[in-house]
Amino acid sequence: MEEGQNSQRGKTLRRQLFEVIEMGLSGNRVAGFFDGFMVGLILLNVAAVSLDTVPEITRQYHREFIAFEIFSLLIFCIEYILRVWVSVEYRSDPNDGNKARFRLRFVTSPLMVIDFLAIAPSLLFAFGIDLRLLRIFRLLRLFKLMRYSPALASLGSVLYSERRALLATLVIMLGLSSFAATIMYYLERHVQPEAFGTIPDALWWALATLTTIGYGDIVPISWAGRLFGGVVMIFGVCMYALPIGIIASGFANEIHQRDFVIRWGLVANVPLFKGLDANLIRTIAKYLRSSVVEKGSLMAVKGQLADRMYLIVSGQVNRKNESHQTTLEAGGFFGAKSLMEKETYKSTYVTQSRCHFFILDSREFHHLLNENPTLKHRIKEAYGSSSHVDFGQAEADLF
Repeated sequence: MEEGQNSQRGKTLRRQLFEVIEMGLSGNRVAGFFDGFMVGLILLNVAAVSLDTVPEITRQYHREFIAFEIFSLLIFCIEYILRVWVSVEYRSDPNDGNKARFRLRFVTSPLMVIDFLAIAPSLLFAFGIDLRLLRIFRLLRLFKLMRYSPALASLGSVLYSERRALLATLVIMLGLSSFAATIMYYLERHVQPEAFGTIPDALWWALATLTTIGYGDIVPISWAGRLFGGVVMIFGVCMYALPIGIIASGFANEIHQRDFVIRWGLVANVPLFKGLDANLIRTIAKYLRSSVVEKGSLMAVKGQLADRMYLIVSGQVNRKNESHQTTLEAGGFFGAKSLMEKETYKSTYVTQSRCHFFILDSREFHHLLNENPTLKHRIKEAYGSSSHVDFGQAEADLF
């Protein structure tokens, strides 16, 4: 009985550590502290690697550098062991058999390999093996930031998804470099045998020119060489911009896709749109504009021609008119009735706290209603049959 209770407590602890270390759940203070601590430790390690090469600093703080490296190594080793231990929580049934086989696959994943390479050279050094050249692997700790930065993770995803296009541009650039070096070899080998005497020598000039770096240590002096060099410069500007464009475009698409998924989920949870067809929600999400405003912001004024509909994602909005005032909370909306009737706002709306809105402009609003009768019916239902449909403090213009 006691063994079963200890086993259950162990499972609970493993799940809690999994949520802190691997999940990084938002709102979990322990997970937030852990992520912040690890990011700070990684950045300090990178700074320590650089400062350790300055003789004056090393002589004065040699013991401190060693103590910090031992402390960092201890933390990273504990983190590595805990990640391996809690990894079984990724499975639908963590208590299923073959845990060892699953953990073995987990430690061979790319991020775990980076974690191992970040600590392995320091472990060898701690056992008395002086592998100074391998200490460069300490800089791999910088790549551990991918665990804690969604932007870096997105960039890694972009590089992987665009790997074929990037590989194709690499092949083209290498081919263009070889072609430019070969032509310049034949044009300049007799004029400058020391600089262009071989194709590998000319390849250095080709790379420096095509990348638009232009060191100037090797330059053509014949008229034919200079003419061809100008052509190579123009091709370099065009060709070496391709990888940048591919990565920038892929990164923009990745961010847009991620934001759209988040927006779709938020829109689907707004009471006004709950239960609507997924394609209709996707269409609505495409037209909505996200906005965050501070407390005390004036969103709409009574008597002003209605030009927008506001959906409250988070925060509170105070509605005021001559008779009374009402507080709208997350899930509520206002401005829809005035937009439908093409009239002025019936009340004044002021934010009571920092609010996140989804805003729908009048043109998109009327376009959506004309194209989607279901949405039009849902909004009318919110006004006419509030007792049958729960919109949770939906539209202040009802009052």
